[in-house]
Amino acid sequence: MAYFVLLLLEIVILFFLSRSMSKTLSKFMSINLISFLLLPGMIIHELAHLFIAVILFVPVGDMEFAPKKNGNGVKLGSVEIAKTDPIRRSIIGFAPIFAGLVLVVSAVYLFSANILFWQKQNLYLFTAVILILIYLLFAISNTMFASKRDMEGTVEILITLITIFIGAYILGFRFPMAYLDKIFTKELLGVIQKSSIFLLAPITIDVFILGAVKLFTNSRSQRS
Repeated sequence: MAYFVLLLLEIVILFFLSRSMSKTLSKFMSINLISFLLLPGMIIHELAHLFIAVILFVPVGDMEFAPKKNGNGVKLGSVEIAKTDPIRRSIIGFAPIFAGLVLVVSAVYLFSANILFWQKQNLYLFTAVILILIYLLFAISNTMFASKRDMEGTVEILITLITIFIGAYILGFRFPMAYLDKIFTKELLGVIQKSSIFLLAPITIDVFILGAVKLFTNSRSQRS
């Protein structure tokens, strides 16, 4: 259970790091350059919306990856999704988060499981694989979170679920703790444990980049 709480905490930390990363990069990089840098993550983000919408029988329209100004922010990509009920809209909106987490965890797992194989290869090839992995983790983890538009309908669902939970609790309904053992099986707990460990990789990358940028900007301001 502790690893489940840790996993949720890491997701929250990664969310705030991605927001900080976006603001930091926009200070010294153009919108087009940021869009190009995060292109793999953008493609995965929009494809996740698209695939889940198709699975849920929600009509979709054009998909584009050209950056556009959207109010006070920037929209790096978009896919047209028809209006639907709040439940399906929320599932479609949060699809990139689940897809991103699966891809990030899977990439780190595959690399760590085959690290001996890569170490036996040419040093340049081993270094190239590490750099590609770091880049993909950076691009995916910083584009997988939902935008304001993606979260349309989510607030209504959360309010409804919280109201139902509070009402059931007041009426005396309790969720039997015994069912938790059936839900959190050893296999599921093992996946959660490994996920919480592997998710430290993109967090470390973001912290390192943000720290390096801050040191660089501070040194420049002191010189000037």
